[in-house]
Amino acid sequence: MDMQKPLTILGPVDTAFYYVDSRETPMNIGAVTIFDGKIDFDHFSALIDSRIHHVPLYMQKVIQAPLTLGQPTWAFDPEFAIENHVFRLHLDAPGTDEDLRELAGAVISQMLDRAKPLWEVYLIDGLAHDRTGLIWKIHHCMVDGMSAIELFLLLLDITPDSKPFSDEKPAYAPPPLPSAPEMVVEAFRRDLDTKRSLIDKLGHEVNYFSSIFADREKRRKTFIGIANLINDNLKPLKKLVINGQNSGRMQLAWNEFPLEEVKAIRATVKHASVNDVLLTVIGGAIHQYMRRHGLTPGQNFVRMLVPVNMREKEEKGEFGNRISVLPMDVPFNTDPMARLLAVADYTQMMKQSGLAHGLDMILTLPSLAPSPTQPLIWHVAPGAFAYLAHLWATNVAAPPLPLYLSGHKMLHAYGYFPLNPGNGLASVIMSYDGRITVTLVTDEAIIPHVLELNEYVQEAYTALRKAAKVPESKPAPPRVVEAKLEPSVEKVVVTETIVTVESYGPPAPNGKATAAAVEQSVDVHTVVIDVPEPTADVQPVSEEVVAAVEPNAEAVIAAVEDVISAPEPELTTAAPVASEPELAADPVVETVAAPQKPALFSQAWAEALKVAINDNQAYYRASTRWDAGALAFVMEADVRHGFPEPAAVLLDLDHGVCKDANALPLDEAMSHAAFVLETDYQHWMNILSGKSQPLMMLMRGTLKLKKGSMAKLMPFTQSAQELVHSAQSVS
Repeated sequence: MDMQKPLTILGPVDTAFYYVDSRETPMNIGAVTIFDGKIDFDHFSALIDSRIHHVPLYMQKVIQAPLTLGQPTWAFDPEFAIENHVFRLHLDAPGTDEDLRELAGAVISQMLDRAKPLWEVYLIDGLAHDRTGLIWKIHHCMVDGMSAIELFLLLLDITPDSKPFSDEKPAYAPPPLPSAPEMVVEAFRRDLDTKRSLIDKLGHEVNYFSSIFADREKRRKTFIGIANLINDNLKPLKKLVINGQNSGRMQLAWNEFPLEEVKAIRATVKHASVNDVLLTVIGGAIHQYMRRHGLTPGQNFVRMLVPVNMREKEEKGEFGNRISVLPMDVPFNTDPMARLLAVADYTQMMKQSGLAHGLDMILTLPSLAPSPTQPLIWHVAPGAFAYLAHLWATNVAAPPLPLYLSGHKMLHAYGYFPLNPGNGLASVIMSYDGRITVTLVTDEAIIPHVLELNEYVQEAYTALRKAAKVPESKPAPPRVVEAKLEPSVEKVVVTETIVTVESYGPPAPNGKATAAAVEQSVDVHTVVIDVPEPTADVQPVSEEVVAAVEPNAEAVIAAVEDVISAPEPELTTAAPVASEPELAADPVVETVAAPQKPALFSQAWAEALKVAINDNQAYYRASTRWDAGALAFVMEADVRHGFPEPAAVLLDLDHGVCKDANALPLDEAMSHAAFVLETDYQHWMNILSGKSQPLMMLMRGTLKLKKGSMAKLMPFTQSAQELVHSAQSVS
């Protein structure tokens, strides 16, 4: 973590999010999560404090020259302290999910303090049935679909065994913040370079469109998309009952659906994605809500803006957020299958058009304006989105496998997203551990009946499932816990009292969340949870699942795989044994020298790695389904460390066994491998010493997947972890 690097200017989209932030529409993004068991607050806070340096952005705040003469800029906060970001709130036990929902609405309604780094985490205790809630709250200018989960994932593991990072927390000694005159001078000095970079970025987009228009088929699809945009906007978009004047009083509500069912529904319509299924459901719910609270004559569809990640692999770390949008029209059709077909056709057409690049260019243009004018531009610009669409609908990449925090399993995860001015609703689709959630984020002044709208989501889903002739998925038979090494989960019968209240006030100064209204209804019911026994193998996830979390499937892979944090295993050597020859008067002690490790990426290293892999029973258990082919590790050329040419080791992996391992020339390894992972000497040393997390490096681009499908690697995160453990043992 280099604190002496030059200050970083916010990218174009980040700058927009920073300026758009207001009390009426706070730009907060994050998730509400529920964990099994009671998480100790002091331990949780200390855990974040010990790991936060791995994501330095979370220790930086935004500074800016007086009179907005310069761009907003990231700088390390000299007063950074974990207690300014990690808080504890109490629910009156036994707290229900409804209590948590109300409290989460109050938390996300408050703007983040700009005097410190723009993130907060709230630990919520008092939840019924021995559970703990966590509310993650981050300013949207800090994160996009890839980096929003970095802090979240730093704390989580894919097994109940929590393993600390192997390196010690470095001393925090940031340089002093620049003075106001220094910031003004620096702003003028760097303004030209910033503008030049943005112009280069726009030039890249122009070249992209040039390549499109040079290709007949791509040109045809782009013209179709442009024609549809023009046709759809010949008449002004009429407002619906979900649009109006924002108050800043936010509400959340969520539904969960089995991924197995959603995939089955998707399969009934050609070209449909899992995301299309949920957009269809949301559209049906909005239509039903309008029929109850007021239809808009002449407006027979709802238009959603769907964010699209535009970041390319070589741009990691540049320009901040790279987000564009695509408009998606969902018709108000009473036939659920006809609605899904229309959505699938429309989304496919818009994705193939390449218009997201054009909208990305438009979002970049305001950053070319003089810095003092940009707050005004971004104060006005969001209103334009209210005329272009009725709501934002995004999807959040979350792992398909269970995650754990200090041994506590994450049971549920519900994402949330900021509201655009003029919009009273945003929807967030998130998949996790075999389920998909749809979270509604609403403004109470525009949509006072969020629970009613949430019921319509459930009804619209059920109607679509039945229309698609997809049977309701049934839970697997319950299992009984028998052994610690092969855990399973028994049937849990829970009697829960749900109290519906009208509203909550903001958290009190003493951290106590109190109900501010009278109970309206009490519903006592029994919930039977059947959880199937986990197998030793990681269940494969098809590429269709990856498509479900568009636009950024790589973020899902990074999310799943960002758990390789175990230190290098300690190798113990038996003490030398004294040898007593028969004729010797005194015992003679033989000193046995420790075996020398083979040279990195040599044939001897490859052979030792093969033995280590085949001796690693944890790797075998996690990889019995692996049939994707050979994997190669590649070391970039580095003369200083004895690699005048790139070096490669090819591992022939098959169903939990390493059949062969060889050091090969790069071209030969690339030819035979199905997957190729490449980085330089220093990063390999960090991996093999346990200092760096390989799959976090994949996320950041420092470890490159030179060949192979990220989607096919996704189900084998435990395998990847054990491969690294094996390599550490011989390096």
